[in-house]
Amino acid sequence: MRPPEPGPAPLTKREIEVLIGMSNGRSNAQIGAELFLSEDTVKTHARRLFRKLGAKDRAQAVAIGLRRGLIR
Repeated sequence: MRPPEPGPAPLTKREIEVLIGMSNGRSNAQIGAELFLSEDTVKTHARRLFRKLGAKDRAQAVAIGLRRGLIR
């Protein structure tokens, strides 16, 4: 019997916070200011969450996050 296929990697708390910022129409700079992060750090979190969600851009990431119930 084969082990089950692993599901998508869960998003970290910070990645979800960045995704929420994106869903609110915030820029990377604005998200960084709200979360006390540099813009480059926000971009790193964004790249990681795109990869985990299989999203090609911010709009698709937000749509996937909404469908999966990760954000409201």
